[in-house]
Amino acid sequence: MDPRTILVYVTSDVDNALGENVLKLPLLLALGSAFPNAKIAWVAGTSGGFYLRDALAPLVDGRIDEFVTDLCIPTDPRAALRMAWRRGHPILARHFDLIVDTQRYLGRTLFLRRIPHRRFISGTWRYVWSNAPPPRGVPRRPPRLVDKLLGLAAAACGHAVAVPNPIPLPPALRARAAELLPPGPDYVGLAPGAGNKQTGKCWPLDAYIALARHQVERGRVPVLLLGPEESEWESPLHEAVPRALFPEQQQGTAVGGPCLVAALGERLSAAVANCSGAGHLLAAGGAPMVSLYGPTRPEKYAPFARALICLKARDYGSDRIDAIPLDAVVAAVERQVAIGPAIADAPELEPGRTHAVVGADLDR
Repeated sequence: MDPRTILVYVTSDVDNALGENVLKLPLLLALGSAFPNAKIAWVAGTSGGFYLRDALAPLVDGRIDEFVTDLCIPTDPRAALRMAWRRGHPILARHFDLIVDTQRYLGRTLFLRRIPHRRFISGTWRYVWSNAPPPRGVPRRPPRLVDKLLGLAAAACGHAVAVPNPIPLPPALRARAAELLPPGPDYVGLAPGAGNKQTGKCWPLDAYIALARHQVERGRVPVLLLGPEESEWESPLHEAVPRALFPEQQQGTAVGGPCLVAALGERLSAAVANCSGAGHLLAAGGAPMVSLYGPTRPEKYAPFARALICLKARDYGSDRIDAIPLDAVVAAVERQVAIGPAIADAPELEPGRTHAVVGADLDR
């Protein structure tokens, strides 16, 4: 099958999670690699950030030809089928060679099957509604979200698709990252924030400071990555760790935003992050990751990483992330620094030279 039109359905809900959008990028890259001549329509949600269209657009690099933001499908099967039979949305009058359904609400899956198509791929009910399951060797129900999405791509094209890590990055972003983190030192990235700090996802700031000081003692340069919601931390962090760099707070160019974090990740010898959008961006950029988890589950939300160690609070007797001891994080950083940065001080990274792991080191 050589589809010319592909519909990728993500959700009919609010598009409000930066990290989950980053996790969709491997699926987009896999479909683009398998079907280079296809035009992709992406159903991103009905409101919210529309990250792949806006803030993360440089990482998409034109691979999405159309964003559908007005398709609100009920989750209830009866309501969804009534909407489908009554032609309740203009998309029902269109035809797609391939439809990829990334969610598992039965009502939405049944509605999507009513859109005229040649091939329909969906993991709902273990692919029972799908024209094909993943091929042999590709699990149907892997725990990790990114592996589920790559399983859909494998079902669509009949074979597993290798996705490069780091993901393809625009030259302007890579050039700006090289200005901010020039060759020479070993850089260790630290991303202490998260989109919603009230959920208990953030390892204590004092622990990040202690970790940064340890990197200085080892002759490395800590790189503090602070989003807009953590800007008030810059002054106390700079005072506590004077040798740390704050690249996102540097002025002088229009190249920036969350996509810059991925480009910076390409130059890091290791990175430590909470379960957050910044962590997913650093991983997509190729940084050897140490990901910290309290109430969230790495088995599902582990990032798409070139090298990954997940530390879980429950392995230390609690769901509170502050149960993760500093010594364990220090030891994990040492393991990842031994792997080194993706860029390896080379002017250009050969496309497809390295690939992200399928699965992850979740038990350390």
